[in-house]
Amino acid sequence: MLVAYEHLGLDGEVVLEAAGAERSLVDDPDARIPAEVADAIWVQAASRATDPFLALHAAEALSFGAYKVLDFIVANAPTIGTGLERVLRYFDIVDPRASFELVDGDPVVLRFSTAVGPPPPAAQDYTFAALVLRSRQSSAAPWPLSRVCFTYPRPDDVSAYERIFACDLRFGEPKAEIVISRATWDQPSSGANGALFDVLEDHARRLHADLPPAEPDLPAEVQSALRGELCGGDVTAASIARKLGMSDRTLQRRLKELGRPFSDILGELRQEAARGYLRQPDVALAEVAWLLGFSDQSSFSRSFKRWEGVSPGAWRKAQHR
Repeated sequence: MLVAYEHLGLDGEVVLEAAGAERSLVDDPDARIPAEVADAIWVQAASRATDPFLALHAAEALSFGAYKVLDFIVANAPTIGTGLERVLRYFDIVDPRASFELVDGDPVVLRFSTAVGPPPPAAQDYTFAALVLRSRQSSAAPWPLSRVCFTYPRPDDVSAYERIFACDLRFGEPKAEIVISRATWDQPSSGANGALFDVLEDHARRLHADLPPAEPDLPAEVQSALRGELCGGDVTAASIARKLGMSDRTLQRRLKELGRPFSDILGELRQEAARGYLRQPDVALAEVAWLLGFSDQSSFSRSFKRWEGVSPGAWRKAQHR
């Protein structure tokens, strides 16, 4: 990714220094970069690029082979779908915080998520663009997508999305998804080497097995506990801490250390749920407020306007239009 940034005119060394990342760590092929450092590199690059579509452009600038075993698995898979499925299966090698769900059918759906909800917009852009562009490049076929869904609002300029994905684009959706027809999924890849594919997959399995064990995901546990309390329950930090067997102060401190304050987790969960409820025309605004654990409709309306920039009623009308 640093090489991709440099292709886009950024100084990789400046980005690393600002993010507090050591070059030796990045250059070590066996090292695992801490999640907060990887996130900081993204933030520092975006702030210096002043490019609202840096994630898309970085995916385009990334050279083939940068992801080593995953890139070459895609290149040697017998079909488009087999290559993509293997990338999803071994995605933990790249980032263990995110996951893909493969909904096999016609069409095939690749659903991108994290333990605490939809990935950030930049992660959706970069991951989807990298998957599609690298698969198309390795298969030497500009295979078509049926649809790409993003969970964030539609940007004013979607020309980069149209150029990369060339399909039906949907924004403000409840799930981040890529949708591919069965015919495209089963399309043979040109130049695939079956024997090499087997060797590469065996190597990927070994890398995956050698990953360090995942630590308990406290933000995910908090979000799970909150889901059960939204409808008329107690959504205070003190109540959730008791459910998780710790003090309010300990919960707040640990979440702060992880960069995921309790209020942010609650707000994100409420925002996601609010969108879903407001898409249902028969659910009154007062009922939505109660379902999300607000004391009254006015409190809900204030929070929703802070999230989306418009009132719940205006957002609902816009969605129906």
